[in-house]
Amino acid sequence: RWPGKKAAVTQPKKDEIVHFDWREDMLLNSRYRVGKLLGDGTFGRVLLVVDQRKDRQLAVKVIRNVEKYIRNAKREAEILKDIREADSAKTAACVRMHDTFWHRTAAGELFFCLAFEVLGASLYDLLKQNRFRGMWVQDIQSIASQCLEALSFLHDGLNLTHTDLKLENVLFTSVEPHKPAEFPREAAYLQAHNSQQGKVQPQYMRPASNKVKLIDFGNATYELEHHSSIINTRQYRAPEVILAMGWNERSDLWSMGCILMELYTGELLFRTHESLEHLALMERAVEAFPDGMLSGASLARQEQFVTREPDGGRCRLHWPERASSSTSERHVRQQRPLDRLVQEGHRSLADFVASLLILEPTRRPSSAMALVHPFLFQSFPD
Repeated sequence: RWPGKKAAVTQPKKDEIVHFDWREDMLLNSRYRVGKLLGDGTFGRVLLVVDQRKDRQLAVKVIRNVEKYIRNAKREAEILKDIREADSAKTAACVRMHDTFWHRTAAGELFFCLAFEVLGASLYDLLKQNRFRGMWVQDIQSIASQCLEALSFLHDGLNLTHTDLKLENVLFTSVEPHKPAEFPREAAYLQAHNSQQGKVQPQYMRPASNKVKLIDFGNATYELEHHSSIINTRQYRAPEVILAMGWNERSDLWSMGCILMELYTGELLFRTHESLEHLALMERAVEAFPDGMLSGASLARQEQFVTREPDGGRCRLHWPERASSSTSERHVRQQRPLDRLVQEGHRSLADFVASLLILEPTRRPSSAMALVHPFLFQSFPD
C-alpha cells in the first residue's frame, strides 16, 4: 500500500523518512538508467530502470541509509540468491532477484540496492480497485495452486518458511491492465453490504493473467535458524504463534487459508487487533481448540488466554470472561463458520480453506499435501 510520490527532502525533520534523491535518466552503478518512481516504503524506494547491459526493464529497490534496513536487505538478498540457485529452471513462483550493488552518489554517499524482475499489481491492489468485491473462484483456484507450488518449493526444497504471507506479498506477473468483467456474486455482495445498495459500483475487473509470484522474503526463516516469537501480519497469524508453542512451515499454510477466503469474500477473515479475540474468532470460524493445544501453550499465554474447567477439567479459552469489551464479544459472535461464508456451489472452497485452517499444526497438511485437494481440480463456471 504505497503512499504517493514524494518531493525530494532537503532538510529532514527528526524521525522524517529520508529517501534516495533520484532523477530521471540518472545511472545507478554505471549500469541501470532510471525511468520513474514505482513506490516508496519504510525500507526505501523502488525505481523502474533499464539495464543498459542486457536491455531489459528491472525494478531496483534502493534501501534507506539506516543500519537496520540495510542489514535486513542484505539478509533478504542472501535468501533470494539461495532461491535463485535452487530454481535453475526458473519455474518457482517466487520473485527473481537479478543483482545487488552499492550505488555511490556524487556526494559520496553509498546506497545498498537490489535489482528485481518487474512485476504487476498485488492481490490487495486488485481487491481495492474492485471495492473489495471478491475474485472469481476460477482465479482463486489458479492463485492457490501457484502459491502452494511456491510454498512446496520453499518448504521441501529449501527448508524455508516465508512467515509473512498476505495479499500485499502476492503480485501478478503481468503489468498489463486488468480486464473489465462481470462480478458473478454481485447480488450476494449487495445483500451483505446494505450501504452499497443503489450506489453505482465501479467496473469490476479480472486479472489480465492469473500468474502470480510471492515477494518479500525479508522475514523468511530457515528451519535451523532462530525462530522469532512473533511472525506474520496479525490477521494472517497462526494460532500456534499466538499461543507461543513454537512454529514451523505449517504456519504458512494457515496464512494461505486466510488469504484464499479473503480473496473470495473481499474481507479479512479475522478482523482483529487483540490476541484473545483473535483466538475466539478462530473457534467460531473453524472449531474449538483441542485441550492438548491450549495446555501446550507457553505458561505466559496460558495465564493470559486459557482457563481450566472446575475440578481439573479440560482447558478452554478464557472467553468471553476476559473479553476487552461488549463490542469485542459481539464481534466474535458475528463471526460466521467457513461454510456459511461461501455460496452453495463453492462448498469445496470452504472445505479446502478449513483443511488449511486446522488449529493443530501437526494435523495441518503440508503444502505438497494441500496441492492434491479436490477443490483445485474442480470445474467452476465462475
